[in-house]
Amino acid sequence: MSITIRTALAAVALVGGTALAAVPAASAADSAPAAHSAQAGGFHMYQHDNYKGGWAHVTGTDKDLRNNYWDRGGKVDNGTSSVKNQTRKYVDMYQNIRNAAGRCTGAHTTSYPGTNDPDLSNDAIKDNRLSCVIFR
Repeated sequence: MSITIRTALAAVALVGGTALAAVPAASAADSAPAAHSAQAGGFHMYQHDNYKGGWAHVTGTDKDLRNNYWDRGGKVDNGTSSVKNQTRKYVDMYQNIRNAAGRCTGAHTTSYPGTNDPDLSNDAIKDNRLSCVIFR
């Protein structure tokens, strides 16, 4: 996406002198609130470290990643090595899918809003063990 920046020159008259200043002109895009919340970006999961390999994302809680697939094929469940949280939500990542009570269990790690983790192996969830994500 390209962003166009327009600049306008404004002359400012001051008592006792004159000054010229470069002032960026506000566009509708600049003054509008974020048209879509960061939630629209989703929670992105990658098959390999450093956001490489297959890619998949969710935009809300998914307590069973066995039905999710990488863009290149293959199941996401127990195959995630790095993540990008492009939401305004905390995302809890769990080792096991939901149990009979509807709760995800096992080792878990929390991804904070707007953060990236290039290598899950140094987190409690570890590498290739993600099976459940809960947005909160």
